[in-house]
Amino acid sequence: MHDKLKVPLTTAQELVKDIRTLAMYGKTPFIDYLYKPLMNAGWHAESSGQSRRKLTERLNRDSADTAYLYTIAPRCKKIICISLEESLAAVGDSSIFFLEKMQMHTAVSSSTEAIEFADIITPSLSGFAKVYSEKREELFTEAVSSAHVDELKTSIDPVKLSVDTEKIKLDSEIQRLYENILVASQYYNIPKCRKLLSSYIIRYSDGEDYARNDVEKLVKAMDNRSPGFEDELKSTMAIDLYYKITQGILKGDIGTTVTAIRKYGYIFEGDSSARYFYDIDRLERILYKMISDKSLWEDLKTGKK
Repeated sequence: MHDKLKVPLTTAQELVKDIRTLAMYGKTPFIDYLYKPLMNAGWHAESSGQSRRKLTERLNRDSADTAYLYTIAPRCKKIICISLEESLAAVGDSSIFFLEKMQMHTAVSSSTEAIEFADIITPSLSGFAKVYSEKREELFTEAVSSAHVDELKTSIDPVKLSVDTEKIKLDSEIQRLYENILVASQYYNIPKCRKLLSSYIIRYSDGEDYARNDVEKLVKAMDNRSPGFEDELKSTMAIDLYYKITQGILKGDIGTTVTAIRKYGYIFEGDSSARYFYDIDRLERILYKMISDKSLWEDLKTGKK
């Protein structure tokens, strides 16, 4: 792990997405890449008779009290250990629960348990990503080759918000974003601010009436308040879009996949330093090559069926 003092925010976010993706591949990969590494590392408990669900509910209540902050990580470890004796779904849920707590509290992400947990599962999940990356591209190629012209056109076309009612709606959305970030910022809930901005940018950044200046002001203000906010926001958006792309490919949903690729392009504008740039660039090349090979460019422009 590149930062032994704590589990970096983006590492925790990536691990959550990796576990969710892993679950979509079925029981065998889930056992090989998550369950076994934890078992082999000794993260299992003797039968305690304790309810994982009740322990999780109690921990959630206690998390609101700063007096319990330093007890979160050891209790998360206990919950994961119990989950290994329960079910694969419980292992996934408990692991994600711990990783989400790391994103919320520095005291958790810098704990011995958090660092140990990330050290156990990061190598195996990275291995999983490498093994299945080639398969993902094969699935994407198949999906694009069988996609209907209208489906591709809908996915590739930018969002148009020229209608007055739509413009009013977008203005109200940016106002709501301001208000929600103000509230979250007052309580120094930086993860909530980052999540709000990430969702807004991903949803609206490719629209003709996107409030780019307003968003940039918000990002700058948050970065001044919490140095590193902008970089973490970019990583959050890249991770979210990469997961949407992977999820879309595995579900055979070409619309979701191509839309997420397009949005990534709008947001990062050819920045090769952006997270997952080369992975997504390969998929984009597959898409455009397929469109060219099938001579679909004119059809996509006109919406011809």
